[in-house]
Amino acid sequence: MNTKLTDAWSKVFEGVDNVEVRNQSIFDLSCDAIVSPANSFGYMNGGIDFAISKTLGWHIEKKLQQKLRDDYFGELLVGQATIVTTDHPQFPYLISAPTMRTPMTILRSPNIYLATKAILTLLLHGKLEDGTPLKEKITSIAIPGLGTGVGQVPPLLCARQMRIAWEDVFNENYKTKEAWEELCSNYAYFFTHDEKDLKYDIP
Repeated sequence: MNTKLTDAWSKVFEGVDNVEVRNQSIFDLSCDAIVSPANSFGYMNGGIDFAISKTLGWHIEKKLQQKLRDDYFGELLVGQATIVTTDHPQFPYLISAPTMRTPMTILRSPNIYLATKAILTLLLHGKLEDGTPLKEKITSIAIPGLGTGVGQVPPLLCARQMRIAWEDVFNENYKTKEAWEELCSNYAYFFTHDEKDLKYDIP
């Protein structure tokens, strides 16, 4: 639990419908799905992934890795997300969305944005193996801090990258509508604390 992170989320997502910030253990919640910000190879033996495996069962790691072998040639790239069942009533589904290929610092990267966009795109457009749209099955998800542990991403930058992904997916606020120079300038928002560099109308 990280008060600086929840404070950042509360600031950056203020007024956004359907987002609720909780400064408590993610395992005190019960949602349709929990997000694993795992590595690209589905190993869930460190950080929050270890806690998920320990709480919900180590069979999930094996199931996820099998799906990666079957559907993704063994590696889920940063910017992709997939879903597996957990066989656990507290979180019936697990969404894997890697923030890093292997454990590493991702401070100067857009990986939090890419992982969040993958999660939200999957929820909006993805389907279960029987063809059922995910949005008909999943109405609540629990998302931990992305890249804020081993990845060393500061809380405010994590929150900002997640918010831009939210805007791009749900509000279709694609900055690619702008000129290249403005697009590059806008995405400085991913990395900076200097307010004069920020072009987005987001805290």
